[in-house]
Order: sequence, then structure tokens, then C-alpha cells
Amino acid sequence: MTTVRQDAPLMAEYAVRFAVERLEDPEREPREAVLDPKLWCEGPGGRRPGNWSDSSLRRGR
Repeated sequence: MTTVRQDAPLMAEYAVRFAVERLEDPEREPREAVLDPKLWCEGPGGRRPGNWSDSSLRRGR
């Protein structure tokens, strides 16, 4: 079985940080964070990480 996982704590961290930045400076341009998902494979030996890349932050619009 293969599943895709997302780093929920990191997503929450960015969401809170960006919201606070906008509250402190309403003129600030919106930003977005793009996080790379993790591919997890489950095989006969149990769960093991598949191929993934490090999460990255891209400043957007």
C-alpha cells in the first residue's frame, strides 16, 4: 500500500506565521508555502519511507 503524507505541523506553522504577518502589516502581500509531500510505502516488512524530497518554502504572490 502506498500513501502520501503531508507535514501538518509545518503547514500549521506557516499558516500562523503568515496570518500574524498580515495582521501586523495589512498592506503586506499574501504569501504561500509549497511543501513537498512524503511518499510512504507499506510492504511485507511494515512501513518504510519511499522517495521524497525536503520541504521547501516558496514565497509567492
